[in-house]
Amino acid sequence: MKRFLVLILLMPMTALAQDDEEPKLIVKGYVKDMVTFNFAGSDSTLIDNLIHHRLNIAYYPSDHFTAKLEFRNRVFTGDLVRLVPNYGSLIDANNDYFDLSYMPVNRNKIVIHSMIDRAFVQWNKNDWEITLGRQRLNWGVNLAWNPNDLFNSYSFFDFDYEERPGSDALRIRKYTGYASEIEFAIKAADSFEEMTTAIKYLINKWNYDIQFIGGVMKNNLALGSGWAGSIGGMGFKGEVTYLNELDNSNSGVLTSISLDYMLPNSLYFNASGLYNSYGLSEPYFGLVNTSSNLDIRSISPYKWSAFLQSAYPIHPLLNAGIALMIFPSDGSYFINPTITYSIIDNLDLDVIGQLYYSDQSDAQALYLRLKYSY
Repeated sequence: MKRFLVLILLMPMTALAQDDEEPKLIVKGYVKDMVTFNFAGSDSTLIDNLIHHRLNIAYYPSDHFTAKLEFRNRVFTGDLVRLVPNYGSLIDANNDYFDLSYMPVNRNKIVIHSMIDRAFVQWNKNDWEITLGRQRLNWGVNLAWNPNDLFNSYSFFDFDYEERPGSDALRIRKYTGYASEIEFAIKAADSFEEMTTAIKYLINKWNYDIQFIGGVMKNNLALGSGWAGSIGGMGFKGEVTYLNELDNSNSGVLTSISLDYMLPNSLYFNASGLYNSYGLSEPYFGLVNTSSNLDIRSISPYKWSAFLQSAYPIHPLLNAGIALMIFPSDGSYFINPTITYSIIDNLDLDVIGQLYYSDQSDAQALYLRLKYSY
C-alpha cells in the first residue's frame, strides 16, 4: 500500500487529453491549507493547521467502461494534535469494509494520513449501469439532514470534506424512462447484522421527483420515501424513513422537510426541520464535528432540529452566507457564517465560523482556508 500511494502521489498533476479525441485519462484535484482557531475559554485559544491534498484519477477505456481512483492526503499539526491522546486514531475515519488508509506518521506533534475514498469500476450500456467498489451512494434530497441516506450519512459540520464518505458496495441501476429509475445497492459486510442493502424506485409525477426505498440497514427493516418539487414558487423537499429492528419490536422514524427560495437578485434562503425519534431531548454533548461511523439515526443528537440558511453573491468574486441551527428542546443553537473570495482562477480564500452555544458547554471555532484547484 505504501509504495502504491507514493507512486500515485508522484504522478503529474495535470489533465491528460488529446485535442482530436475524447480524453482517456484525467487527473485533477486540489490542495488546501486551513488554519483553525479553537476558542477553548476566555483566555485560551488552540491553533491548528491542516494541509489537505486531493488527487482524482478517472480512466475511460471505452464508451461503456469507467474506472476512478481518488485519494485524500492530510497533514495535521498544532495544539490539538499535541494535546489530544492518540489523535491519529480519531482522524483515521471513513474507512468502510476495506481498510484503505495509511498513516506513515503518527506523533504527538504531527500526523500524516492518506486514504483512498473512491475506487470503483463502472459499466454502462443502454439503460443499465453497474458500479462496483468504493463509491458514494447518495439517496438523500435535502441539504442539512438526509433520512433517506441509508448508505452514506454525513455530518453537516464536517464542511472540509466536500466529497463526503463512500461505501464498499455494488450498485445496479436501471433507467426506466424520463426521470425514472430503479436502483439496487448492497454494502460489503462481515455479517447480516452489519449489512445494508436496499432498493430505490424513482419516478416523476405532478412535476415532483418521488422516490420509494426499502431494504435492511444494520439489522433494521428500512422503509422510506422522499420528494423534490416546488410549491408556491418555492422548492419543496422532504424525506421520511421508518426503521424497525428485526430481532425485537424497537422502531423509530426520521422526517426532514425543507423549503428554499431564490430572489431575482440571487439572495437564497433555505428553511428545514428534522424530527429524529432516536434523538434525545437534552444530549450530554450536543455536536461533534465528524462524519465517521454515522448512520441516519445519529444525523442529529436532538429529537427536534431546525435549520435556516441564507447566501448572497455580494460580487462575482465574493460570496457570503450564514446558517443557523436551533434545538428547541434545550435552547441550544449553532451559527455558521461563511465568506468565500476568489483571488484568481482556481484559488479561493474561505473564512468559516462554527459557533455552538448551550447550557452545558459552548464551542467556538474560526477557520481560514486557502484552496488551489488544478
